[in-house]
Amino acid sequence: MRTSLDYYAILQVHPDADREVIEAAYRKLATRYHPDVSHTADTMEKMKQLNAAYEVLSDPIKRAEYDADRGGASSSETPAVRVVSRLRYFHARRLVIPIGLAALAVVGFRLGPKLVLLLIVFSVFVWLLFALTRPR
Repeated sequence: MRTSLDYYAILQVHPDADREVIEAAYRKLATRYHPDVSHTADTMEKMKQLNAAYEVLSDPIKRAEYDADRGGASSSETPAVRVVSRLRYFHARRLVIPIGLAALAVVGFRLGPKLVLLLIVFSVFVWLLFALTRPR
């Protein structure tokens, strides 16, 4: 699988990027360089490179082979790198549910400490439920 092209540079992503980041970068660049949208001379060549890069980097097996050929370790195979990568791309919108439920608990202070404790436990439970069941 020797190639002189740097697929990470073509998709403008870091070599430790998750599959979701690679897919988002591909979609963004594909909409910019699609032949129906862009009418520059090198549009077809750029789109071929994007498709080849996405085909290799979106498949874990092909990506591992590509990383081995270019001299790097496969980031998609190591769970520790996946966790660090997910923390790196942490979005504040994930805090909306716990903040809203905490605000509900603050309002519940007027209702009594037992109800507040129940609301806090419920908010943590709901937050964990949403965090663990979100699609990957």
